[in-house]
Amino acid sequence: MPAKNTQMQKSAAQRPKKISANSNTPLITEKELLTTVPSSISYSTISHYDFFNHGKSRIPSKIFHWENFIEMVKNHSIDNVLKKYEKPSIPLSHAPITVKEELTQVIDLQLVRPLTSKLNHDDLELCKLSENLLIDWVVVNDNDQILASVASRTHRVLRTKNDDDIIKAHQQNIGDFADNVNEVYDYMCELGLKYSVLTTYEFTWFLKRSENDPSVLLISNCQKNDSNDPTILQTWNYLFHLSKKESLLTPWPTILPSVNTEYFADYPYARYSPSVENFPESSTVIYRKRQFSVEEDDYEIKNSRRREDFSEGSSSSSYATVFRSYDIIDWNNIIVKNEIGGDGFVHLVEYNGEQLVLKSAEGSDWRKIDLEKEVRMYKRLSAVQGVHIPRMKYSGFTLRNERYILATEVIEQTSTLCQRHKEEALRAIKAIHSLGVIHNDIRESNFIVGKTIDENDNEERLFIINFQSSKDFKEEQRVQLTSYHIYMEKEKEKVEELFNQLPN
Repeated sequence: MPAKNTQMQKSAAQRPKKISANSNTPLITEKELLTTVPSSISYSTISHYDFFNHGKSRIPSKIFHWENFIEMVKNHSIDNVLKKYEKPSIPLSHAPITVKEELTQVIDLQLVRPLTSKLNHDDLELCKLSENLLIDWVVVNDNDQILASVASRTHRVLRTKNDDDIIKAHQQNIGDFADNVNEVYDYMCELGLKYSVLTTYEFTWFLKRSENDPSVLLISNCQKNDSNDPTILQTWNYLFHLSKKESLLTPWPTILPSVNTEYFADYPYARYSPSVENFPESSTVIYRKRQFSVEEDDYEIKNSRRREDFSEGSSSSSYATVFRSYDIIDWNNIIVKNEIGGDGFVHLVEYNGEQLVLKSAEGSDWRKIDLEKEVRMYKRLSAVQGVHIPRMKYSGFTLRNERYILATEVIEQTSTLCQRHKEEALRAIKAIHSLGVIHNDIRESNFIVGKTIDENDNEERLFIINFQSSKDFKEEQRVQLTSYHIYMEKEKEKVEELFNQLPN
């Protein structure tokens, strides 16, 4: 994470002073302060989405319910005698929220400011971050030490329902829940934090890293902003109380292999755990008397999956990370079997005893531009190759620069596309969306139900093909993606509409 202590902390001398007993400011008890129920909010009907920044991050090894957290809050005593806290002035209504900046303003007014007086008495402060799009506030003590973090998301970014089971929501990434939790967890690892808050204001989850095993994450059940017992202010206050009372964990440094990770897939909705142990310390290969190292684009980090990890409800998150080399193909050794599509652009071929689907174009052919784009899409979608899309076997110019090619594995059709494949198609398109790509060409001919010809992989499933019209939003707009979710929702609707028209 880019945020460092020096960027986000104020010195203790600059902190607001505690309210004195002789002050003219109205004072209230701790109970009066924390039992205040903040007002409700509404969202604008304007279709605007803030950002989509699900990048590479450390993910927890296991997720568990933080079962007793709310009961712990209820049992935490709060004073109802001493009047030493500043009475907050909380606006009762707000304009409909359109963007995240407006949401953080509401959270600041409704939650952060009321807690300020209480936290100052505990020698704590909630500091707003200005240069971090993932974390919005941090809890800082008088020693300028960060103890906890708060991340806010609009309900258009974090679309998880308040009654969703958190384990299932994380496993299936319902409403981008896993993506956002993993981003917060990654930040906690960076600074050794034990506690954090993820909130849409209306719904809030409280996160705790296990002291015995910091790779294990506990998540509370969702708490609504209008809760009375306990209130949301009580819960935030108790979490910050824990962060002050308990020691920090050892920061977990980022360990990445020395390779080009431009197209390292972030994580599909069926999530995976990248492993660094499979990266070789050094690896080279000789092609055309030129040496290519693992730092160059001729190598692709390919995430091969264990098939059971994509089964419904699977709790496993183990994936092997291996190198996949896209070799240079010798045009003279290609044996053309059949033409596919009738335009002379796509063929079923055999190369070195392996059957392939081959697209090719001369260097001056306008279709070469489409092929180059499709190759980039396949690289971006490397994590779902062999799962929801065919595996890419070869790409780039042939050995003697005769043609530019894209070769993928053959999918042998085993069933006719019908309505019963709709949910599988939606899962596949959702996995593609999760990697920042919109397919952009939803039609029946771009879906195949079949098996690969790999004798070790004979499972029938639905594949999506043809990505020359696709949009790579992570390439075009890395952070501020105001239109990404609009495209995403429209494409899901197109998939549903297509499959609803198919026979049962």
